[in-house]
Amino acid sequence: MFAMTRTQLGLSSLAQDRFASVPTTTAYLNYAKQHGFVPESITLPSGTKAHWIGNKNAQKVILYFHGGGYVVSLVPAHFDYLAEIKDALVAQGSDTAVLFLAYDLAPEHPYPTQLRQGVEVLRYLIENEGRDPSNITLGGDSAGGNMTLSVLSHLSHPHPEIPPLNLSSKLHAALLISPWCSFNTHTPSFDTNAEKDMFDGRPLNRWSGAFLASSSPFAGDFYSEPVLAPASWWETTADVVGEVLVWGGANEVLIDGIDEFAKRFTKGFGGKGGSVQVVITPRACHIEPVVEKLLGYKNGAGTDAAQQITNWARAKL
Repeated sequence: MFAMTRTQLGLSSLAQDRFASVPTTTAYLNYAKQHGFVPESITLPSGTKAHWIGNKNAQKVILYFHGGGYVVSLVPAHFDYLAEIKDALVAQGSDTAVLFLAYDLAPEHPYPTQLRQGVEVLRYLIENEGRDPSNITLGGDSAGGNMTLSVLSHLSHPHPEIPPLNLSSKLHAALLISPWCSFNTHTPSFDTNAEKDMFDGRPLNRWSGAFLASSSPFAGDFYSEPVLAPASWWETTADVVGEVLVWGGANEVLIDGIDEFAKRFTKGFGGKGGSVQVVITPRACHIEPVVEKLLGYKNGAGTDAAQQITNWARAKL
């Protein structure tokens, strides 16, 4: 399956990437119909939509940003996986729902569009719905993990093109699943894990170029490419979020970037009292828990990645 996916993604164009995916809002409406629940959505002032899984009036919210290289929308497995985490939390008495942001995609909407929309939906939850930041957890996988870190950066270092958002208290937590931390496709893991993951550097270069609206490998900044930020950048993040999980798979081509980011983040954020846990699961691929759902794996049939993340959620959320 990975060999087939690597070939397809490696030879595709941006237009073909988009053609092969279903828009996030359409995927959500299909998912709601298939699972027999009434869809509930938010329309933000900009027109961007966000969609609920679970009780929209739940006390706690996991605000989730999906992966897809900022170019393609989510897959139904994203809904399945986050619903599973939500159900585990509800089962232990934590009144929790998940809110997916249907952010605009590149290349039509390059950076910092997605950061602006991520801040907008967080602002909406706090200012329009009156939610306490301490009941909100940010989360994301791959590009969505990148976006989560981008929003955290904005909260402590406001982006010059986006209005600041001042919090009355810390966000509860942040969940980073295979965060796309580095756009460098020439690190050792791209060789050592070349046949262990679902893609190689070709689509990653295509997607990062579309996201940044630049073919230059040096076009990223601290918001868009988290690995570039020094440890000191993350020190003030301890003032805006409590718990953080950084998860990565040992078989990812992106693991070098995740590892380097995690070291800097732990030194900066952790050094200022933030609670961070870094988990690297052996034999796991990029966004392993979502991929296992995509491929139809039953609980316990793949690696321990999904259980490790769920255990953290149960303990921290």
